[in-house]
Amino acid sequence: MEHTGLRRRSIIKGGAWSAPVIVATAAMPAQAASPTNPDLGVLFDGGGGADGYLNSVYVDLGVPATGTPMTLQAPLVMTLNVEGLLTAATDERAFTVSASLGSVSRGAYNVSTRTTTITWTLPAGTKLPKVSTASGVPDILFTFQDGESKTTTGRIKNKIVITSVTGGTIVTPSSTPIDSSVVRDVNQGAASPNGIY
Repeated sequence: MEHTGLRRRSIIKGGAWSAPVIVATAAMPAQAASPTNPDLGVLFDGGGGADGYLNSVYVDLGVPATGTPMTLQAPLVMTLNVEGLLTAATDERAFTVSASLGSVSRGAYNVSTRTTTITWTLPAGTKLPKVSTASGVPDILFTFQDGESKTTTGRIKNKIVITSVTGGTIVTPSSTPIDSSVVRDVNQGAASPNGIY
């Protein structure tokens, strides 16, 4: 049997090729558009002890609660200052600092500003979940010793200020600088959740 004319497959193929092309565009979230500079959120989770006495605080890092967990495409470097609040003191309150991921370096104590600068570096490939106080979230732990000053009367109390971030942009709770005594600790049920340690 001989077929002449158009076959059904030819008509379908022709229709597919001649159908108008619809181009859809959608707004991309900033994180997806700029994977080497993601939006970030931080939490201060401390205040379990009285100000100026034994105390500790975690600084938790992740994507904002409304964001999507991601993996860092480039290193992220956060700079924080531990500031002494007893203006008459010339001594530094003893504290240790450690990170759950990445590396931490500690600068020398500056007597005139009562400040010690901490640099936290997270390597490319670090997974960033939504920021929270849960385990598995990248964080830094500051453990403060007794704050009794050796150079003046009183106790050295401290606050932490995030001064800069490269490789990301902190958007929650605000942009840098972020002062722990202004944003306060996330756990308002702690003994002293005022962001001062």
